[in-house]
Amino acid sequence: MRVTFIRQYKYNNIKYNFTVVKKSILLTIIFFAGLYLDASEDVCSLFQEKWNSEKEAVKHIENTTFLSSESLTPNENSWVTSAHFYTCNEESGYLIIKSKDKTFVHQEVPMEIWNALKKTRTTGGYYNFYIKNNYKLEKKGAKSVVL
Repeated sequence: MRVTFIRQYKYNNIKYNFTVVKKSILLTIIFFAGLYLDASEDVCSLFQEKWNSEKEAVKHIENTTFLSSESLTPNENSWVTSAHFYTCNEESGYLIIKSKDKTFVHQEVPMEIWNALKKTRTTGGYYNFYIKNNYKLEKKGAKSVVL
């Protein structure tokens, strides 16, 4: 009788400990998933504001971790030296176009526009026709989008 009781106690104790471990792991996963989702929301909510200048916007955008960011280097013949796209939601995002002399910042650029820009043979022409006068960065008190 005593041996059976000890075996049953050990079995119940192991079963209890295993259940506690499973619950602890599950709670840890839920905790870190919540932190990740909160961090993603915080990054996106930071960019609901307007900046004082394009330089300030570029600094914030380039130094922030987004859900997704991509870059492209156009062919040698383009006036565009680089293009960078940053998004929080995979639907739209910030586009930074750089040339030798200037930097252009655009916001709320649809992902479809970025994907088409990556595929085009004439990056500068596509920019001038589809992006240049659209998706301008909203600034506090000024309208220029050229750095």
